[in-house]
Formats: sequence, C-alpha cells, structure tokens
Amino acid sequence: MEKFQLSFSEEEKEFSEKIKQFRKRIFEKKPVIHHITNFVTMYQCARITAFLGAAPIMAFSEEETAQVTAKSDALVINTGTLNNEVIRSIPKSLEYANKHHIPVVLDPVGARLSQYRFDFIHSLLDHFHFDVIRCNGAELLGLHGQAIYSKGIDGAVSDLNIPQAASDLAKKYHCTIACTGPEDHISDGTRSVALNRGCAQLPRLVGTGCMVNSLIASYLPAADTAFDGAAAGILTMCLAGEKAAAQLSHPDQLGTFETRLMDEISRLYING
Repeated sequence: MEKFQLSFSEEEKEFSEKIKQFRKRIFEKKPVIHHITNFVTMYQCARITAFLGAAPIMAFSEEETAQVTAKSDALVINTGTLNNEVIRSIPKSLEYANKHHIPVVLDPVGARLSQYRFDFIHSLLDHFHFDVIRCNGAELLGLHGQAIYSKGIDGAVSDLNIPQAASDLAKKYHCTIACTGPEDHISDGTRSVALNRGCAQLPRLVGTGCMVNSLIASYLPAADTAFDGAAAGILTMCLAGEKAAAQLSHPDQLGTFETRLMDEISRLYING
C-alpha cells in the first residue's frame, strides 16, 4: 500500500507547526483536564485526552467539583446530559476557574432542544467567561439568535451564515468560537479561519465533537492563545481522522476507524 502523505495549505502549515510545539509542552507538563461532560462520551473523552498526553479527570458532584477544578489546568463544560446535580455543580467549577484564570471550554450541546437547556446555557454565558465555545452550526446559529430546529443534537444548516455568526459571538462573549461541521470555522472576533479537512467517517462517529472539546482543552494550557488552542484541537482531530481513514479497507468500518483514530491521535507529530 502506498504510504499516506498529508498535504497542507499555508495556513494549515502554520497550525501544524504549532501542534508540534504544543504537544511537546503537553508531554512536559501533562496538564490535568477536568471534564463535566456528556455521560455518553466520557470514556472517549478520557481516552483521547490521555492519548494526546494530558491527564483526564471526570468529577460531577457539587461537593467536589470546585476542588477538582482547583487541581486542574483546564475545564470542559458540556451540556449534553444535564440533570439538576450537574446544573448545581457547573457554576461552582466555573466560579473557581474564572477567578484563578483556568481556561474553560464550553460545549452548549443541543442549546435549543429544550427550554431547560436554553435557559441554563444562557445563564452560564451571562455570568461566566469561556475561553472557547465549541459548537456545531445549529448550536452556533441558535446562540446567535437565529431559530434553528433540528432532530437530535446535530443540525444540518447552511454554512453561509456560520463565519459571520462565529465572529459576532466571539466579540459578544470575548472568546474564541470553534464551530465544527463540514467546514470548521474558528474566530476570536478579530481573526477568523476556515479549515476544510477531515474525512467522511468523522461525522458518523458518535462523540467526535465531545472529543474535540477534550483536545482543545488539552492544548489550551500549552497554547499561546485560545485561538491557537482551538485550531490545534480541531486540526489534530481532522489530520488523525484522515490518516485513520486511509488505513480502512472499506469506508464503513467505523469500529476499526475509531481504534485507528485513537492510534493516530497518540502518535501525531510525536517525534516532531
């Protein structure tokens, strides 16, 4: 089989070089990433965090979340499987993280699926700072105020409004927006970039968005800016996905693909 080679645009070369630098820093520091995340994808998030070189921890109880955040280098908040205890826990961790400048990634999963989620997510945005908001197109446009109604947590939406909505929300919340989809859009309100990488298998694998949250959070303590950390996390998933897909004998081998994906995450740029 012909050896698979990655090719890059000039902008992608910039971020791929940063991934190499950031991975070295991650291996030196081994940052601890506290996840208050989706129960469905906890195992995948823990694995991908560890395979990148960081240390995952999952703690949800309101009696300990702030203490765990205090021992962490980044925090992931994911609203995919909300319940009343999680809703009490999340603000405690966010209050500590904001006060002590611990970077935070928010994934507002299914922001418009229910009033319960919608109200809670907006209360978080109103009261706390997030370094990166990682979302899909439907969630982004929903937060932007454009009515998006879809089946499940993923929405099939036009890319036409995504770049402007990402820039608008980045300015509004003083953060980096990382919107993943057929084309990935990253904006901090000043700089914006679109990445058109990945493979057909990634959207079919449950949990890729949650795993990207973990990658971004793992990069944030090592990155120079939240924008760089977001771009590094998304590009890492895309490049590893491309390399994993190239090893399949049939495109529908999703179980094999997930295993190969984790392998490629663990060795991407490991030797510089």
